[in-house]
Amino acid sequence: MKHIHIDTLKDKLLVILALFMLVYTGILVYCQSIIGVSYWDIFVYLQDALLFANINIGSQLSVPPVLSLLTSIPFRLGFISETSMFIVSGILFFLLIIGVYELFNEKYSPKVSFIGSIILSMLSLIVTWAVSGSNDAPALTFSVWAIYFTIQGLNKDFKYYYLAFILFVIAFFTRFTEGFILLVMLCYLALNHDKFHAQCKENNMLKLIAFMIVTLAVIMAVYLISQGSIPFLSQFVEVSNSNQVSSVNVGYELNPFYYLQHLPEILTCWSVSSQYSMMLTTAVNNPTFLSYVMLLCAILGVISFIFDIIRRDENIDRWNLKFGIIIILSVFTIISYTHISYIFTELLFIGIMLLSYKFFPNNVDKLDIVMFIWMGIFLIMHSYHPVKVDRYIMPTLIPLLYFMIKGIQDTTKTLRIKNKKTPLIILTIILLILIPINANYISSMTHENPHSHEEKQAAQWLQNYDENLDNYNISSDRGVSFSWYLKKYTYSTIPRVLEANNDTLENKLNTIHAKYYIDSTSKLQSINGYHVIYDNNKTTYKLRIYERD
Repeated sequence: MKHIHIDTLKDKLLVILALFMLVYTGILVYCQSIIGVSYWDIFVYLQDALLFANINIGSQLSVPPVLSLLTSIPFRLGFISETSMFIVSGILFFLLIIGVYELFNEKYSPKVSFIGSIILSMLSLIVTWAVSGSNDAPALTFSVWAIYFTIQGLNKDFKYYYLAFILFVIAFFTRFTEGFILLVMLCYLALNHDKFHAQCKENNMLKLIAFMIVTLAVIMAVYLISQGSIPFLSQFVEVSNSNQVSSVNVGYELNPFYYLQHLPEILTCWSVSSQYSMMLTTAVNNPTFLSYVMLLCAILGVISFIFDIIRRDENIDRWNLKFGIIIILSVFTIISYTHISYIFTELLFIGIMLLSYKFFPNNVDKLDIVMFIWMGIFLIMHSYHPVKVDRYIMPTLIPLLYFMIKGIQDTTKTLRIKNKKTPLIILTIILLILIPINANYISSMTHENPHSHEEKQAAQWLQNYDENLDNYNISSDRGVSFSWYLKKYTYSTIPRVLEANNDTLENKLNTIHAKYYIDSTSKLQSINGYHVIYDNNKTTYKLRIYERD
């Protein structure tokens, strides 16, 4: 009866969470429709969605296709607008929080998981990008469910592995770097190798491997036939090799502690700063005191996790030797970071975690190790890469919140607090404090992006100025945005990038025979062979249109 009662409570809270998320996500989508699109990559996804809807304005499918494929569905139905992508993102965000709730229930009580999942939905970084059209949150959605069904495959039915693999593939083709979630899935199976090995005895594994090979072969064949190349391989090389990244990239940042330093701003901010519209990063905002409380709890959770691993157990033979091996490998891992390759560091880190469980199997929970590996893999990868954008670190927030809850629970046990509801009370207080912070943060960012507004105005003016616009080549330093607004391919020609490659804007414009050049961010004074036909006369978001003489 007790088991039935817990399941019933879990289901009831799931329904309540779903209803809450429907309303909350609806609010975020509405607010995002006011803000509009302001980030470069999102315009690319919109153009690809047009291509999948059989409207080609020059898209090249060089980015992960899943979000664009899903957005193409309302596009095919005639709803061609930015809001369609926001709604698709909203649906995936809804599923993300539901998935986190289900995943947390593997460790915590339904009530704790319920509050924890709502807290995640209100973190400033999550709110900023949840329904923006960026692929970070959608990719995380599929990753969470991939991990969840990996757990279900081990504990319930082998057939769930098929679903887990499909979701991993979808996560990868939503955001290529999200493919590292496969390491997390494999680590969970490695930690449960005895149980997994027993499942494989029934020839189940051969069928699963065959399914994986066929699936991957079909996908790669589609890419090779349609494009003649496999774009994610080159992106993987770029992520692996920092030398291929130019310092002209707006996110260029060599500080390996960048994300750790900006965790407070990533967690909670009262409002966006005046610099946000120009920088599009939560790192420029001011954190609230709640961020430090949450970080303290998470640190306590990580300390508790590490202390569990190294806790001396007289029943463990050669404890000193095993502990010494872990310490030596840990030191070598730290030294290898930035000196060899982050891939090597990742493998060492994973090896240490798996070895720790092998040495001290009774000391620590398997899901704790999986969450720590999850957090570590993405933190190491993105901290190593010289391009650092706050949204990249989003995958670490789920395990961070997981350890925050663990920190609260373990600390109350250590302090021998008798009231078993204390952790739930603390989490509830955090949520109650977070709600007004979240509401004000959403309110502060809900206004049309001024840069996007100026670009829309300029695009409309140019369309009215030249009725034969489709017959001419157009270029801009924000080509992707004007391709979307004009519904016509616009070459992306960025002066600072050309200069870094010893080229000139004039030479590039002559090469592509551009009649118009739209300067949206470069603030050029003049272009040889062109004259100004439009000037918005603004200081902060100055925008000009040049026409060939």
